[in-house]
Amino acid sequence: MENSTTPLPTGTADDEHVGLQIAFSLIAGASFSFNLLFCVMLLRNSALLKKPHNILLFSLAVVDMLTGVFIVATPGYVIQKSSYPVPHGTGGEVFCRLLSNRYMLFAMGKVSILLIACLAIERWYCIFKPMKYEKHFSRKRVLIYVTAMFIVTCILSVNKFFEISLSGKKCVTKKAPYGKEGTRAFIVTYSVVAFYIPCFLTWLTFGDIAINLPSSRKESANETERKIQKALLRMCALTAVALTVCGFPSQTIYILSPFGITKVGSSLHKGFNVLLLFNSCMNPFIYYFSNKEYRKGLKDLLRCKKMRYRRRDMELETQVTAGDE
Repeated sequence: MENSTTPLPTGTADDEHVGLQIAFSLIAGASFSFNLLFCVMLLRNSALLKKPHNILLFSLAVVDMLTGVFIVATPGYVIQKSSYPVPHGTGGEVFCRLLSNRYMLFAMGKVSILLIACLAIERWYCIFKPMKYEKHFSRKRVLIYVTAMFIVTCILSVNKFFEISLSGKKCVTKKAPYGKEGTRAFIVTYSVVAFYIPCFLTWLTFGDIAINLPSSRKESANETERKIQKALLRMCALTAVALTVCGFPSQTIYILSPFGITKVGSSLHKGFNVLLLFNSCMNPFIYYFSNKEYRKGLKDLLRCKKMRYRRRDMELETQVTAGDE
């Protein structure tokens, strides 16, 4: 088989598996908690969510948070496949086709890439086409774009539904009805449309902004606005760099695997999968590091929680004192 791997010695394989379990557990916890904190921060500042780029970043944080959930829910990452209980009947079929085959987990990764490509285009319109910006990036349109990204990603990876099914109490891989050539076509199309083209558009857009931004000084309302635009642009570019660097190796191994050039499931591929999924917990740090507005929002959120805890402690002390009297 093209995707088979050379078996490792038992001890080495066990050590590798435990190491991967620990890594995926840490990534899942960090991804969920850090992105949840970012979402709460945005929700507490309703004015921020009126801006199109913040809606896209909020959507990206939700996707990254769901990635943390699906890392745990997908067999073979945090929980071994042999230890994962498979439901019976229809629930089992849904489990096998959506979770066991990693459909939902890697769909989140592709949605992230499309969101960042959309974010790059949004920044381009904001800087160079301000008159058309409000029309193309109204709140309603941005929500439509986000919904469309989820739908497109799900359609592109529909082949996974036919490659695994429930057999008794196990999810088993079966021969795809469209054959080897069909599998290759699905994988290449999926990878090109959902990864390589969005990455290319992202960097083409950021490159155009980087080259032409200095000439747009006269069009800026003032120098302060220009500095804000550059800071926001830098944050978006850093987010794109992180996703591209983390995702490119794993995706390249995947697209070459049906041709026998690389092997899905090899130690190299597993290592790059750790890097890919690690990206889901990086973004909040990029946001806070490169944006004063988000740092202020986070400080206010943490300060609010501290005040709440202090108030609760004071109330408990008062109750204890009153009881002693």
